[in-house]
Amino acid sequence: MNKKSLYTVLGVLCIAASVAMYMIGKNSSHLSELKDFWWMPLPLGAIALLLASRTK
Repeated sequence: MNKKSLYTVLGVLCIAASVAMYMIGKNSSHLSELKDFWWMPLPLGAIALLLASRTK
């Protein structure tokens, strides 16, 4: 697995985790802190996708 595909998978996984955190936190009153911090994986996902687009 080269670096480009690794960074792409990591970026997509972070974005998917962010969406899942928001959806789970929205539907469950016991896990409402997930809705409060759904944005936390987004910076890592953005950095990983930027690195994936820059690597050869």
